[in-house]
Amino acid sequence: MKKALLLIGIVANTIAMVFFTFYLMKLPWLAGDEKFLIWSSSALKFANREIPNSSEYAFINTSYDLQLIDRYDEFGFPVGNQVITDREKLALFLEIINSGETKPKYVICDVHFADSTDVDVPLHAALQQMDNVILSSHLNDKGQLEAPVFKDINRGLSDYVIGSVFDGVYKYQLVYNDSLKLTPLKVFEDVYGVKAEKKGPFVKIGDHWTINNFIMNYRLLQKDIMEQEAGFNPVSLGELLFLADKDIQDFTAGKIVIIGDFFENDMHETLFEITAGPLILLNAFLTIKDGDTLVNIWFFLLIIGVYLYLSYMVFVEGDYMEAKITKKFGSIAIAKYLAGFASYITILAVLSLTTFFLFNIHLNIFFLALAFYAMDKIVGFIYSRLSKAKVG
Repeated sequence: MKKALLLIGIVANTIAMVFFTFYLMKLPWLAGDEKFLIWSSSALKFANREIPNSSEYAFINTSYDLQLIDRYDEFGFPVGNQVITDREKLALFLEIINSGETKPKYVICDVHFADSTDVDVPLHAALQQMDNVILSSHLNDKGQLEAPVFKDINRGLSDYVIGSVFDGVYKYQLVYNDSLKLTPLKVFEDVYGVKAEKKGPFVKIGDHWTINNFIMNYRLLQKDIMEQEAGFNPVSLGELLFLADKDIQDFTAGKIVIIGDFFENDMHETLFEITAGPLILLNAFLTIKDGDTLVNIWFFLLIIGVYLYLSYMVFVEGDYMEAKITKKFGSIAIAKYLAGFASYITILAVLSLTTFFLFNIHLNIFFLALAFYAMDKIVGFIYSRLSKAKVG
């Protein structure tokens, strides 16, 4: 009977920790120790990255092509001016590429079209002529979706809905609130003709399964678009329009064109450095395209196997690592209490490194270790009470 209860406890704790693992993946924050582990392992993989072919992409920078429009309050009264992307230049650029013999493969327009202007008609007409374009939509302060003023044009959510709550964009999400697909996922669907569907904490993209919330595997950094040799240098919209129409069409022909603010007002802290929003969108697209994050039966077998062992440590008094730490540092009072936690976080760190290099999935080891350690102490307390009851 005792062995059966022990087995039930171990299995139940393992299942609970598996669910807790996927819950943690949804949270926007990381503990300090986790950041270092994730940064160091990601840096190792980044050092051996495959840089995408620059001839497949064209970056159009809008940082310095701006215009002033009226700003209105919530009651519709003018309260001053606001700066937006120059829509006349953008409309002219889109008209030029629309008239080319070879169109762009896809156009990602990461520009915030929140308010109407007097020059929206030609821009809207140019957008309507395109079959392969997507606009960015955003969430307001209440978490509600604010669609662009061009409501009949394809759009995706371009906010970093998990990751910017604390101090940077570390995690990325593919589907928000179970149904709202983020821009990179919609671009992948359109370009490759596959459908993505969220199922619980996972997303099925064609025949490929991935987790919905993941730490991105960066292929391009901000410094890459600053170096001439890399070939990813953004061209300012205004400068591009000085070229002949044929040269502009040749520059964008057959490419995925990303239009946005690459240098000034759309910068975010990421795992490695401050990075432009449009570049984060591209890295997310490349993560999906290359199938970096993989969920299969081997991933589940690996974490279940390790969690079964850790749950055994929870329900069976003592383990090898804890005994060694206590023996070596037993004279230090706090060592006795931290020995068990150190055992859990060390094993989980090894597990996280393994899942990262095999499946490109990081685990939130600090909070998982806390959960296992808390269960360990709770079970130990129960054992102690039961022992005293028997003696009494």
